[in-house]
Amino acid sequence: MNKEELNKEIEKLKVSLEAHEEQVKDLQHDLGTATQKLEDLDKPKLTNKQFDALHRVIETSVENFDFSNSDNYNVEMGMEYDNKVYVEAIEFENHADLYEQIIKDVESLFGVADEDDEENESKPLSE
Repeated sequence: MNKEELNKEIEKLKVSLEAHEEQVKDLQHDLGTATQKLEDLDKPKLTNKQFDALHRVIETSVENFDFSNSDNYNVEMGMEYDNKVYVEAIEFENHADLYEQIIKDVESLFGVADEDDEENESKPLSE
């Protein structure tokens, strides 16, 4: 092979490689989609109406939480050389109160089934 033929072969291989890279990206996307569908298969399903209600309840819970209460935070102060006081760190400490409020509000929206009830419902009636 001469130089010109080798350059053509290199270009041909580059084009082929680029085409295969696109195919690999497409296959990776398809694999990710199929994997996600498999993971979602056993998840409980919500209707759009239920999901909207859940969204509103969580949003309302967060909006109604008193983030302005200074007791919810741990504040570390610092002092500069010219005696100026500054806030070095602020940590939100009452996250448990926030998620308990969210859980309480979500539980008020939905009925919670016992696992025994779910098992009985999934069994055929002929047993």
